[in-house]
Amino acid sequence: MITAVLLCAVGALCSDDVKTPACVSSHEAACLLPADYLNRSAPISKELAVGKKLIISLEGLSGSPVCHWIRGEDRVMTARNGSQSMVTPPLSETDSGEYTLTCDSNNAAMFSTTVILHVVMKRPTKPQLMLDGVDVSDTSPLFKCVSEGFPNPTITWSGNKNVDEAKMFKASDKRTESKISSAQYYNRGMMCCATNAEGQECSQLYDYDLQSSVMNKDEVSTVTLSKGQSLLLRCRVKGYSEKSPVWEKGGRQLDARTLACKPEEEEEMCIKNDSHYGVRMAYLSIRSVREEHSGTYTCTSTDKNSKSVYVHVSDEGFLSAQLDETKIISAQEASSTCLQATVSYHPVLQHCSWETPDKNRTKCVRETWVTQHRTVKLCDPLISGDYKLHLEAGEQNETKTISVCVVDEPKFNFSFNKDDGTINLETFSLLPANYTWMFCSELNDSCETDSSWDEVPNAFKADSVSCNKTIKSSVKPDLGDGHHLKFCLTNSLGSWCQSYHIIIPPAVQYSIGKQPQDIIFLLKAGNITLLLALVVVSTVLIFFIKKKNFRSTGESLELQESRLHHPALNQTSCHYRNVSTTVDISEG
Repeated sequence: MITAVLLCAVGALCSDDVKTPACVSSHEAACLLPADYLNRSAPISKELAVGKKLIISLEGLSGSPVCHWIRGEDRVMTARNGSQSMVTPPLSETDSGEYTLTCDSNNAAMFSTTVILHVVMKRPTKPQLMLDGVDVSDTSPLFKCVSEGFPNPTITWSGNKNVDEAKMFKASDKRTESKISSAQYYNRGMMCCATNAEGQECSQLYDYDLQSSVMNKDEVSTVTLSKGQSLLLRCRVKGYSEKSPVWEKGGRQLDARTLACKPEEEEEMCIKNDSHYGVRMAYLSIRSVREEHSGTYTCTSTDKNSKSVYVHVSDEGFLSAQLDETKIISAQEASSTCLQATVSYHPVLQHCSWETPDKNRTKCVRETWVTQHRTVKLCDPLISGDYKLHLEAGEQNETKTISVCVVDEPKFNFSFNKDDGTINLETFSLLPANYTWMFCSELNDSCETDSSWDEVPNAFKADSVSCNKTIKSSVKPDLGDGHHLKFCLTNSLGSWCQSYHIIIPPAVQYSIGKQPQDIIFLLKAGNITLLLALVVVSTVLIFFIKKKNFRSTGESLELQESRLHHPALNQTSCHYRNVSTTVDISEG
């Protein structure tokens, strides 16, 4: 049958013989009957929980219409050939939007209507905490916890490690109930919490130990409730011989017999006495409070120890939040730092989200196992910009803004301008910031100590409030005695300095005036040195030339003598370069 319905929904394998079940809403599906809206011109608005299907039933429409389920320009589903319904897949939040349902019969338009779907997830409602099983003799009553939400919430009990001991079931669509024996909590407080994907809401037993009249840290002196919420009080005293404590309101004693709790009855107020392991207990339960239930409730033991709680019932909602205006963090802490706000509200905080600078929305991180959320957080990695906290409670809305500045350690970039001889600095820093230039004289033996550095005159600057800004600064080296410079910057995160050493070649200067005495002295000394060197070189050169001429003359004399003894050599002509003297030798 289910297969046939699904096939009809996509327009296949449908026939007049296909019988579809009556449209009935359930935990898995919601039902829409267009026949109920034939005479309505306004759009149909339908709210569904995430994960549910939508059954569009054609019951009540005459003939065998062909109907289309359209979103925008796309036909999502078609029902034809006598099919009486269309069934969507399980819906998600992205399926929210505007749809058109059109039906034709015999090629003539029957009707067309707009359907607006709201596929939502809803936080659990504040659980209703009450007594159950009060008529079973010699047995402690049960605690019953009831809550609603989209999707159905899961109910858990404080301190209960054995989940099987708690009986939980879905009482109806959106509604969940759970029961557990009160005997487990005969000597301690108790809380039940309803949780689904949207969050958690809790209610508690307001428990008072009458062993002393001093309020314990977990005992509440004031309770604020809205109309229709439940109230469950209990006081207890230890001792087998003790009688059960007694409740009174505004000085008037409440009779436990007259106000005894009865099964399956919606009493305005009831009292149930119980004992377990020698502990005497008196419960006061109100299933649905009204304004007249406001007042001071006091419980007194037989030894006259007493404790009181003031109950305030009001439908007037309020909402307030405290959030810092600015937050400055280092880049290293950005991924591990949470934004946090303190909130106060009544009756419940229905909506809480953070909007990031890039316009994304994130649900608040709330405390768990509390009846009232005092702080809401955002623990995603942070970026610079404005974060907005959006709150809704008691039909009131409030938005708070905090400016976040994520900064890193500044990095200094130096450069030298040859044209005007200035040293330039550029960095990216958190503001406000102070910065200046320092110089260290060349006459100092060391520039390693702070005392060696002096501030360049008129170099100190202060920038106005901002998050991050590019800072530019420059200085001329001749403002200080030497070329050892450093730039220092201070902001709210710390102080940084970086040295910069630059060697600037002296500029060539021409002058026709009187030269300084030291330069004239150097020039004279240089000239004398060059003159002495020239004299030495000339003397050495003359010596070697004379020595060479003497050797050449001796060789010529020997050659002429050889020719006298060897006539054959007379035909040979020899010439020696650089020999300027000729000697002729004749016989006889």
